Amino acid sequence: MMNKSIQQSGLFRGNTPEAKFILGTILLTLTIAAISSFTDAGWFSAFSLAIGMYIIIAGFAFWKKDTFLYRLLLFGLIAGVVELLADCWLVQSTGTLVYPQNEPMIACSPLYMPFAWAVVLIQVGYLGWLISGHKPLWFSMLVTMILGLLFIPLFEHWAFGAEWWYYRDTPMIFNTPYYIIMAEGLICMVLPLFFKLKSHKKYLLAAMFGIVQGFWIWLAYYISYIITG
Repeated sequence: MMNKSIQQSGLFRGNTPEAKFILGTILLTLTIAAISSFTDAGWFSAFSLAIGMYIIIAGFAFWKKDTFLYRLLLFGLIAGVVELLADCWLVQSTGTLVYPQNEPMIACSPLYMPFAWAVVLIQVGYLGWLISGHKPLWFSMLVTMILGLLFIPLFEHWAFGAEWWYYRDTPMIFNTPYYIIMAEGLICMVLPLFFKLKSHKKYLLAAMFGIVQGFWIWLAYYISYIITG
């Protein structure tokens, strides 16, 4: 209901409590990641950040009865689960991604990884969705791709310092492989399209888009690794 009234009134989406909350979670996530990097915080800080932030977003959605955020939470978590396939490919097939082995795991990934992906996809995709309300879709996709090229590699660099994971045997800049930077841009590029299509649709569509997004993550890694890895 809230998002529908925003569109009808022509208000700037960024002025809503929902938008301010998501922007706040982005700043909080970046701050915690940076502190974790500078303090060698270890895997438990990543576990706490990913699951804690997902719970915070879910709590806000429940408090506000925000069905749009409910759908984003479903979309992100399903995408994060499907992304486990991509993680296994990076760990086992390319041998470039390494996780610490002294933490709870699911498949080839840390247990928290689906929640971490859910949070990142919600945050970056939401920024693109804000832009798409006032600019052409192609423009918001371009901006979101650029955000992915900048935002996620920075997070990857902090992950190295925090001892969450690291890469090896591949060309890198600031502890982030070239193929990861390229892939993250491709991954984020499609988010405004998915967010725009499912913002007022059924949960089933959000779940389906989550599956597609999860497979797109793997394909983006594969394409980028073939080109630059």
